Amino acid sequence: MQAQGQLRKMTYDVQTPIYYYLSLDEQPIAISPCIGKNVTMKFDGKITCIHCGRATKKSYDQGYCFPCARDLPENAMCSVKPETCQHEFGNEADQEFFRTRCNSDHFVYLSQTSGVKVGITHHKNIPDRWIDQGAFQAVIIAKVPQRRLSGEIEIALAKTMSDKTDWRKMLKGEAEAIDLKTARDKALLEIPEGLQQYVLKNEEIKTLRYPIESVPPKITSHNLDKIPEFTARLTGIKGQYLIFEDRVINLRKYTGYHVRFSAE
Repeated sequence: MQAQGQLRKMTYDVQTPIYYYLSLDEQPIAISPCIGKNVTMKFDGKITCIHCGRATKKSYDQGYCFPCARDLPENAMCSVKPETCQHEFGNEADQEFFRTRCNSDHFVYLSQTSGVKVGITHHKNIPDRWIDQGAFQAVIIAKVPQRRLSGEIEIALAKTMSDKTDWRKMLKGEAEAIDLKTARDKALLEIPEGLQQYVLKNEEIKTLRYPIESVPPKITSHNLDKIPEFTARLTGIKGQYLIFEDRVINLRKYTGYHVRFSAE
């Protein structure tokens, strides 16, 4: 396999295990068959914005140039704090984003990554969101008509459970053995009374498995800015990470980078 282009986050087919594709110039290149092979990755020294295409010396917010990271509605503060959303009162671009994204169904879910965590996502992003996080189990616990409301539920639940993932534990598969159904039952009791109307009590718990042969005993993250080229044996893929015998690399971090891949 030889391929090159602007890097985006990996895509996948939902199989058992998950079947992964590199996204280079927005074209899918199967990477799952490369597990067990030596893979070479080279950063060409070029970064372009995934929105406007502008050349940039640094990538902001996982793939944007600075003006797009600053000005686009999807990069506003409410992308990480949805309960603060003000898009409906903003400029024309903000209001369009509110109509098409914020003012639409969102899910609140629990997932098992490095432990049980609470998260939110647009209704179109299931199970993609879970796969991107490297979750091995997940369940929807609420469906709300606006993103802001999902943020209010997340805040309430984050008082007693994590809303973050320890990525090293996630890659090693070192999550605590917690029954997700029990965690869901407890979480549902903690959702504020005014938001109980959005609760979903009987959603199926989903299980996901990833293509992993082995994980290095010490998790070291490769930095393409410091070492633009390396060759190593690919031993697995989980979340948006490629796992090698001696390192891992988070491809999401390098969205917008122009890279070359080869495998043999």
